[in-house]
Amino acid sequence: MSAMETMALIVPHLVSAPLVPLALLVVTVLSLATWAAADTTVQERQIQRHKEETGESVALTKVHAVGFGVMASLGLLAMWMWSNVLVYASLVTFGLGSFVSIQQSLPGILSSLGLGRGHHNLNTAISGLFVLAWFWQRNESNAWIFQDIMGGFTIALMLKVLKAPSMSAPTLLLLTAFVYDVFFVFVTPYLTKSGESIMEAAATGAALTVKETIPMLFRIPSPSGEAMLGFGDVVLPGILVTFLKEADARLEEDSDCYGVLATTGSTKKSWWSRRWGYHLTAVLGYALGLEVTFVAMMWSNKGQPALLYLVPCTVIPVVLLASKRHELSLLWNGWGDIDQVEGEEEEEDEGYIEEQGGESEYDGDKRRSKRLQEKSSKMAGRVSLIASNETISL
Repeated sequence: MSAMETMALIVPHLVSAPLVPLALLVVTVLSLATWAAADTTVQERQIQRHKEETGESVALTKVHAVGFGVMASLGLLAMWMWSNVLVYASLVTFGLGSFVSIQQSLPGILSSLGLGRGHHNLNTAISGLFVLAWFWQRNESNAWIFQDIMGGFTIALMLKVLKAPSMSAPTLLLLTAFVYDVFFVFVTPYLTKSGESIMEAAATGAALTVKETIPMLFRIPSPSGEAMLGFGDVVLPGILVTFLKEADARLEEDSDCYGVLATTGSTKKSWWSRRWGYHLTAVLGYALGLEVTFVAMMWSNKGQPALLYLVPCTVIPVVLLASKRHELSLLWNGWGDIDQVEGEEEEEDEGYIEEQGGESEYDGDKRRSKRLQEKSSKMAGRVSLIASNETISL
């Protein structure tokens, strides 16, 4: 069969249920979750630093990225070997995580709809009832609706908690996950007596003898079959995409940076080129990778490691765009020193205000304006230096 004939058979499947609804669902969740999780203002970054100091949030490091491969491998092997027991643990974990996610997300959702932030007890009741409805219906044909909605909220919370200070850590995390995914899908069939993929068996619940399913994935059923994608295939790229959303905001904060960053030397052109941000590039790349995954699945007629396609399609376009703009080193190393200075200045300001017994609105505006000018100058100088010496460090 020629390539054209093969594509003629594959394309109709790609534009039909359940693959199209799954792709739309996952890309929508990725876009909205990363948008909501990103800290795009100075105030949000200060709150995030406080959360990291108190342990409410985790700043992803390269150690975490490498450690993921070990911990994920052990967890997957345990799920494969003792699936009948651990499936119940996964149900409880998913239910509790979804409850917290929905409860914390409801105030923001209600506020955006102009309905206030709701009452804490009411939000708690709504969250609890939704999770209980899923648990009661979890083995019914309509359970996927509850599961997909709860999964979206859970991913949004995870991206809010797992934050990356630079591009290096999430990229290393994705490379580790890339190897992990490929190994457990393509290599493990040669290592098991049954010849089955450990990843596929654990994810689909093929090894289960009880009437339960693993809830940690998006599901879209149809008369022709069911399409599935694990939450990890959204969360792991989502950490990088969230950072890129924050990077877009930071690169737009100071208009003085545009002239420095523009390869043409034109401030106006640089401003317009900034409209095409890294966040949009990564989301579109992810969508492309998802479609490539579906093509590979149809071509091979068996399950595929999604990260094999999602990682290069998400990372490579961002790297190419950042290299063209001479911003790769800035993204790779992050804004760590600027954040540290920002935090120290805020502490100094708070101490000064406390000594003075408060400050007037005029003095506050004047102080913030001065800080903004100082930060803009430092940022422009740093970006200029990086643009003239584009290097990245592992």
